[in-house]
Amino acid sequence: MLAWFLATRIGRYCAIGVAIAAALGLAALKLISVGKQQERSRQQANDLTAIRNRNTSDEKVDGLGPDAVRDKLGEWVRDRPR
Repeated sequence: MLAWFLATRIGRYCAIGVAIAAALGLAALKLISVGKQQERSRQQANDLTAIRNRNTSDEKVDGLGPDAVRDKLGEWVRDRPR
């Protein structure tokens, strides 16, 4: 089979076509891999930002007294008793 690829013009063209297709396939797989890694990095950055925001709000709440916390939570209730 390999001898046919090397011995005939059609075989050489087929071999070149297969080589080009393989190179394009490998390039596409590499691009997909790079895109996945970039998306993973972006999601990790978003997670870290969310953690920082959560810690900031937790620190604010921890600094408030019980009455202040109740008043702040009361802002979220529509019909709160007075």
